[in-house]
Amino acid sequence: MIYYLLLPVFSLLLLTVQITVFDIFFLGKVAPELSLVLVIYAGFHLGVVRGGALSVVLGFFMDCMTGVVPGLFVLSYILVFLISNVVSFRVYAGGMIFITGFTLACVILEKLLIIWMYKALYGTNVLYDILNISFFQAVVTGVLAPAFFVLFRRLEVLLSVWESRSSGQL
Repeated sequence: MIYYLLLPVFSLLLLTVQITVFDIFFLGKVAPELSLVLVIYAGFHLGVVRGGALSVVLGFFMDCMTGVVPGLFVLSYILVFLISNVVSFRVYAGGMIFITGFTLACVILEKLLIIWMYKALYGTNVLYDILNISFFQAVVTGVLAPAFFVLFRRLEVLLSVWESRSSGQL
């Protein structure tokens, strides 16, 4: 229960770090998309209900902060979560090379979805503008994803210990 209460707070904190701190470190060019890496991690390691709730909340807050197309990030994060959840049953998702390649593919999938939505809704072709930056962002996110997976795993263990202690005191 505590997971669902803390989910919006930690999601908003994560997106604030992603949008502000990473833009400063990477000079606003090709900052890694930490929220998408967390959604992929949730697809591999969390259950459907917890991971789905995380995907919806992260997508909703991302939609609120960026304001591109309403519901775009909710749709793309749920899609990435479902794909990674299905893939987690088929392959061993612990290898560093697999995590890098799968994250790279998911970031490119998300960017292609954004390009398609702009074309379908607004009739504008943003393929050239987005594709140059998106490829480098996908590479940076893919390369840093295994390190974030280790960090997320440690946070998951820490939060599960804390959650079991707090429920035992009631």
